Amino acid sequence: MNKKKIAILALIATSAMVLTGCAKSDSSSETASASCAKADLPTLTAGKLTIATGQPAYYPWVIDDKPETGNGFEGAVAYAVAKALGYTNDEVVWVRTTFDGAVTPGAKTFDFNLQQFSITDERKVAVDFSSPYYTAPQAIVSFAGSK
Repeated sequence: MNKKKIAILALIATSAMVLTGCAKSDSSSETASASCAKADLPTLTAGKLTIATGQPAYYPWVIDDKPETGNGFEGAVAYAVAKALGYTNDEVVWVRTTFDGAVTPGAKTFDFNLQQFSITDERKVAVDFSSPYYTAPQAIVSFAGSK
């Protein structure tokens, strides 16, 4: 995928995530930030945006397992979201997490996680998901008459 396509997809995904994060909730049990301005966002570390990804992070989502380069789809999306929220690349901190650690209830070592999660009802109980930024329909193909 060329850089122009990645940039366009990142912009679309960024817009969806930022607008979703700042939208008012219809549910009284949920809270939404009145502002997505950097100064109004509670983060783990003041002035920093801590983003988690998998260990390892896979191509083409992250190139060469180095999300901090911004190369690959998720690296580009992460930095586009950070920029939309008012963070510079130098204010982004990357941490690694296991898949299970990211979706298990409890305290986290990151502000948000960017990985290839399938959104399921079971996971929604423990995790607040953004709108999907990429979908991959799945199917099983077999030969006629196979069981």
